[in-house]
Amino acid sequence: MKKILYFFVVGMGLLTACKKGELVENTPYEKIAPADPKYSYIKILNLTPGSPVANYYIDGTKFSASLSSTGIENTGYSYNILFPDFGYAVTTPGTHKLTAKIVPAAAADANLEILNTTINPVAGKYYSLFTTGQYTTTSKTIPSVLTIEDIRPALDTAKIFVRFVNLANGSPNIDVVKGADLATGTKIISNVAYGASSSGWVEIPALGAGTAPIVPIWFVNSATGASIFPAVLSLTITKGRAYTIYSRGIVGTTGTTLPTYTFYTTFF
Repeated sequence: MKKILYFFVVGMGLLTACKKGELVENTPYEKIAPADPKYSYIKILNLTPGSPVANYYIDGTKFSASLSSTGIENTGYSYNILFPDFGYAVTTPGTHKLTAKIVPAAAADANLEILNTTINPVAGKYYSLFTTGQYTTTSKTIPSVLTIEDIRPALDTAKIFVRFVNLANGSPNIDVVKGADLATGTKIISNVAYGASSSGWVEIPALGAGTAPIVPIWFVNSATGASIFPAVLSLTITKGRAYTIYSRGIVGTTGTTLPTYTFYTTFF
């Protein structure tokens, strides 16, 4: 999932008939420069296991961009799906009510509000919002949202930066270690608790040659020093970029909610 450098806001569209059979689109488009203080910039990643397909709303107005293919809204954002895929969605700075509702075409609980929280984005700043907790047919709610300000690191074509967000339910505090062998690897991130993010961006050391090196990463129980998974995670990532690595799932389960680790490009 990539980032874009520029953003476009679509204003009110007006189709005006100039001659019979001729329509002219009169839709103003605004080219938004990065960090324009007129706006705040948001992306949302659903990391709540069990959550149904839903769309996001700000102050009651639809915020996410999924469209219907049937005449009834039937697409949206489910578990481990990022909105938007590219860049950030824009909103005005200040206090807003962020909600999510199950899509109207759902077989169960159509239009049910499953998230209701308050956000307060600052002018010109970028944020990633991660939904947390676990959704069940009893609770029928996304419990909370972790908000992280996305501060762009000083990117360099010879470097890769990472941060780690621990959102695997029931997870211990986690260290991130870089190296093919855990015993001799280099700890790059320490003691990230469930529902938290590492502090800032960390440069991965000793990347080796090539523009897209394979980087071996271990996820380690901070208290015991033992690897949480028996095998190393090999990331093929590109120099000159910053990546968010995150854990998800539920500790002690199997199947689709098995704890795992994923990443996406945050800046390039």
